[in-house]
Amino acid sequence: MNGWHHIGGYEFATGRELWKLDGGGDIPVPTPIFAHGLIYQTSAHGKFRPLRAIRPDATGDITPGNPGETNASIVWAHSRQGNYMQTPIAVGDFVFGCFDVGVLGCFDAKTGALKFSERLSKDGAGYTASPVSDGRHLFIPAESGTVFVVAATDRFNLVAQNGVGESMLATPALSDGTLYLRSLGKLVAIGTK
Repeated sequence: MNGWHHIGGYEFATGRELWKLDGGGDIPVPTPIFAHGLIYQTSAHGKFRPLRAIRPDATGDITPGNPGETNASIVWAHSRQGNYMQTPIAVGDFVFGCFDVGVLGCFDAKTGALKFSERLSKDGAGYTASPVSDGRHLFIPAESGTVFVVAATDRFNLVAQNGVGESMLATPALSDGTLYLRSLGKLVAIGTK
């Protein structure tokens, strides 16, 4: 769980703390995710904005000397690549995260190697919602009302930009081939009949 003053892993049945990790952003919002046998955790806002891959069998205090360092429990870490509001997403062999200013990062899920870091748009829009994926593309809504469609690969490829005409803050949902988008005044369903 993300938390302030620290992030922690807890035993589900009892709530007993298994491990804790201090340091990072001072407003931890994104939800940790699990893929490739690792926990991907990020927090941003303030001096540091780490993105880390943590072993699920970690125990005790796993806090490194600084947020960009690794240890026996932290497989890889970047001290300045984490997200403030958005939960990252794992698709295939990669982890993607979008900064609140619209810079999309792609990382090798196992090694943490940065594959790309690209700005989605030059319009200055904010990004609050988390990306979703159909396994081939990422769908990333901007607060301006534009949904950016990016190929879910290790090379930046902006496939499309689609506007819904009003601001979006909510994370989209995918179900049975339909993409659901919630804007300030409407719910939009995009799919085939």
